[in-house]
Amino acid sequence: MKAFGLFYTIVVVIILQACSTSKSIISHGIDLSKYSYVVFGKESIGDRELDDIVMAVQNEIANTKLDVISEQDGLAKMAVGEFVLSPNIHISRKKLDTGMQTYITITFYDYNTNQSIAVIKSSGIGVTISQEQNMALGAIRKELKKSFGDK
Repeated sequence: MKAFGLFYTIVVVIILQACSTSKSIISHGIDLSKYSYVVFGKESIGDRELDDIVMAVQNEIANTKLDVISEQDGLAKMAVGEFVLSPNIHISRKKLDTGMQTYITITFYDYNTNQSIAVIKSSGIGVTISQEQNMALGAIRKELKKSFGDK
């Protein structure tokens, strides 16, 4: 019975150590389905040591129904009335008593008006760096698919 109590405590600690959260906020009155294109630019903010995660987030965005195009193609698409997004990606990490936490925030702007269209956030808590980052990436993937669909 004592072994079961110890096992139960270890399981609870592991569950608490590895978790993720995510949410999406869409600007009132915006129909995300009219946006078909995304232009990546100088959109990352934060610690340069986290550029690998920025690249992973860009890959997650590219795996949605949004087509990645160049800045020049974005201008051409807007000229014919198409809707184009541009993301600002922010990655940060925070030390907790029980481990580390990675935060990912993507703010999507209308490429033409620079109006904020959507904010998608996630975080992951883990015992190791790769665990926390994978948790945050998995959560951001889920929100991106929910907001923009799957390829």
